[in-house]
Amino acid sequence: MEAPAKAPEGNADGGDPASSAASSSGRILNGGWQSDKDVTARRKMIAKIVALLQQRKPNAPEEWLLKLPQMAKRLEESLYRSAADFDSYNDVSTLKQRLQALAMSIGLKTQQQKKQQAAQAAAAAGGQPTVVNMQQINPAMTANPNANADGLPNVAPTTLNANHSMAAGNLQPGQQAPANGDGAAAAGTANNTNRQQVLRHQQQRLLLLRHAAKCPHENGKCPVTPHCAGMKRLWKHIAECKDQKCQVPHCVSSRYVLSHYHRCKDARCPVCMPVREAIHRSHEKAKQMNMLKQQHEQQMQGYYGEPANKRQKKGGLKMDPRKFGQRGKGGKGGIPHMNVGNAYRQQTRNPYGGYPYGYAQPMFQRPPQVLMPLVTQGAKSVEDQTLINTFTVEEIENHIASLNQSIVMSPGQLKSRCLDILSNIQKHQFGWVFNQPVDPVELNLPDYFEIIKRPMDLGTIKKRVENGCFHDIDTFKADCHLTFDNALNYNAKGSPVYNMALDVKKAFDKEYEKVMRELNAEHNKKCDNGEACSLCGMEKKLFEPAVFYCNGANCPSKRIRRNSYFYVAGNNQYHWCHQCFTELKEDGINLPDIQIKKSELGRNKRKNDDQPEESWVACDTCGRWIHQICGLFNTRQNKDQRSKYECPKCTIVTRKKKGSLGPTSQTKTATDLPRTRLSEFIEHHIRQKSIDKYKELAAEKAQSEGISLEEATKTFDNAGAITIRQVTSMDRTIATREGFKKRYKFKNYPDEFSYRCKCLVVFQEIDAVDVMLFGLYVYEHDEKNPKPNSRCVYVSYLDSVHYMQPRKIRTFIYHEILISYLDYVRHRGFATAHIWACPPLKGDDYILYAKPEDQRTPKDQQLRQWYIDMLDVCKDRGVVKSVTNMHELYFNDPKNDATIIPYLEGDYWVGEAENIIKELEDGGKKGKKGDASKRKGIKAQGGNNSRGGTRSTGLDEDALIASGIIDPPPKSLEDGGKDILMQK
Repeated sequence: MEAPAKAPEGNADGGDPASSAASSSGRILNGGWQSDKDVTARRKMIAKIVALLQQRKPNAPEEWLLKLPQMAKRLEESLYRSAADFDSYNDVSTLKQRLQALAMSIGLKTQQQKKQQAAQAAAAAGGQPTVVNMQQINPAMTANPNANADGLPNVAPTTLNANHSMAAGNLQPGQQAPANGDGAAAAGTANNTNRQQVLRHQQQRLLLLRHAAKCPHENGKCPVTPHCAGMKRLWKHIAECKDQKCQVPHCVSSRYVLSHYHRCKDARCPVCMPVREAIHRSHEKAKQMNMLKQQHEQQMQGYYGEPANKRQKKGGLKMDPRKFGQRGKGGKGGIPHMNVGNAYRQQTRNPYGGYPYGYAQPMFQRPPQVLMPLVTQGAKSVEDQTLINTFTVEEIENHIASLNQSIVMSPGQLKSRCLDILSNIQKHQFGWVFNQPVDPVELNLPDYFEIIKRPMDLGTIKKRVENGCFHDIDTFKADCHLTFDNALNYNAKGSPVYNMALDVKKAFDKEYEKVMRELNAEHNKKCDNGEACSLCGMEKKLFEPAVFYCNGANCPSKRIRRNSYFYVAGNNQYHWCHQCFTELKEDGINLPDIQIKKSELGRNKRKNDDQPEESWVACDTCGRWIHQICGLFNTRQNKDQRSKYECPKCTIVTRKKKGSLGPTSQTKTATDLPRTRLSEFIEHHIRQKSIDKYKELAAEKAQSEGISLEEATKTFDNAGAITIRQVTSMDRTIATREGFKKRYKFKNYPDEFSYRCKCLVVFQEIDAVDVMLFGLYVYEHDEKNPKPNSRCVYVSYLDSVHYMQPRKIRTFIYHEILISYLDYVRHRGFATAHIWACPPLKGDDYILYAKPEDQRTPKDQQLRQWYIDMLDVCKDRGVVKSVTNMHELYFNDPKNDATIIPYLEGDYWVGEAENIIKELEDGGKKGKKGDASKRKGIKAQGGNNSRGGTRSTGLDEDALIASGIIDPPPKSLEDGGKDILMQK
């Protein structure tokens, strides 16, 4: 909450509030034009101030140069806050004069403060002080400085002028001024004493307001302070009050002190500094208490997180393993998707030993799921404002290298650079030899494919570059080297082709190094530019724009187009496009948590053109500005803005000077997230399979490139560790829709189905940072669910980004995650698994809405084949018994009706079935109406010639049906007829 910047009337030093604000180092904003969008201009201004000060003092000592960035930041802050408007602030022609005036103002204030301190010291030594009433300092203060009628500490509204100084106030009528110097000295001493009291009251007010905003206790029941109830009432009032002359006690003064605290950046402020330190101490104490509590809980728990008393209670319980195996028999009364028969009995043991999850347990019984991290010895885990402090010097250097834009290029830049290199190499005098694939038949090389396992040529590489198959320049270099290494491995040393390959390879390396030097020079030039990040060299690092979905009736859940207008309500939770807004009723909108009128909604009109930009942070050592993401700076851990930040480059220099190359703190990582039995099972499986996969890749690399196995293995040593955690486990229900429920009411179809929703995420450590690469949502319907959902799991959503290293193991890892999950649920006794194999539509995403530019969405057939390849491996391992699809399993048999298809949350079938039922109902009504009108027409045409009575027309419908001339009418669904819904 922020109070108005203008100070209330009744300044403590008897002057005008505006003038005192203007002469107070600019801490109170002048003009109200300042905003967060001025960051770029402010950085440029700081750079200009630094350059100007260096010109005035070219031979400055090193100590002065080290302090220069902080000095320039303080001067810029004063100019920024005191400027009348942005143009005045950004005027370079008057910068020198404004700095000179600011320096003179600071010098005069310093002299005045020294004189006041000297006078106070002399007065203290010259006579006995006399007590001065608080009314002499500020008439707004009551006779009791500690409390008022409400029992709340008082705060003088205007004692918070910008330089935090307080002079003796004007005497009130009826008071006499002291007649001699002793009296004046006594008044000065009393003034200093009362200033301390006022400062203490202001600090108490801030702390009490903060407590009232966070206190969960009801009024009068707070055990911390008796002022809580009064402060809560005050907090509720000032949250909505904007009256600068409000008569409610303490409203104006509280808003003013909060406004000052919100804007104050002075680390030595006598009001704010003690409050921030108190809050900081409170946070540290709470962290220490939580850490001690966690350590105690970990010590009291075993490996699987079960308290000792629970383990003792379970100690006497013995389950019959045979019963557990028998419960896994599937197929009876279910859908034979998964093998839970003989393969289950053969594989009931797992790598942990014993039965699945380490102990024999009845199927579907849910044991304690969360597994606490193991207690490890090492540095104490501390939440730091930057991850850089948790890195070694080598890791910091690798992180800086990863930000080099000469390596990280856009697809267009990468394509251009690679084609330039290829063009020069193909023009080489021997380049023609390697432009086409080797033809063993034409060249009579029968053993070529026995020696060369992975053929490559420059023509194939060029096609791959043009099709955007390369994602980084290192992969392009590796393929080019493979072309020449194949020739060197196959041909004898000294042969013509061997010598040609050697010459062209040297020419390629020369061209490659030339391009890399150019890229590095461009990158270094950008980093040295004062307007760009000194780590990545980019001026702006833009985020993917936020996606907004319309809540209107005409286009529910559809994306709101970019650069179009829309309307916002409910704390940015609800949105309406322009078309849906115009069709809203005037009386208002009723939502689950808010009610809003159309006129009020119309005031919240926005344009969907925001382009979020990464925030900046300045190094307190060198003064350079860098992106927060580049410096791994966590602004959430810098709430009190007291943290000192050192950029990665300065951190390396500091540690090398101290001789300390290791991390200085330990922040929690992905491995510290709570573990569950499911995540442990899958993670253990992935780690074992990854080791085998890396050995296989190393062997292939050694054979194809003609290098030793040890050298090939080293190329995979830098692959980061993979961490898998379950982050969601919630019980949910899906209600049967009205049309479906009404149609199959005669079958007692369930009204709802319950299920357990789980979410798994995959992290990989890349450049010492845990990066989330993959997400998976699954829904589990246990045996308590009625048919058709009993004992089935639904793989609902999965999504990924292609940053996994090495990239060639992405598919392997994701397949193994799904295989291990199906194996896990098979052990638990689930019978069927259903997978929704459909890619998202263009512009939509399932989990991760921001993807790399060069990551493509697979097409329908590609995605289906991706799943089929995974399921084939499951069949080979005995995890899955059979693989089928909905059409073969449900729709091929005409006797089946729609009640045998599982009713799953988010599935396409659920919505499509409801649409078809509605179409059938509407079509039936139209048909009946048409038949009736047809009959009326016939009667009208032949009404005069028709014969009455009971004479037969000559057509016996039953006889025609019996003779087979016409088909009998279809049976109803209740009588066992075909389900038209399945035919549709």
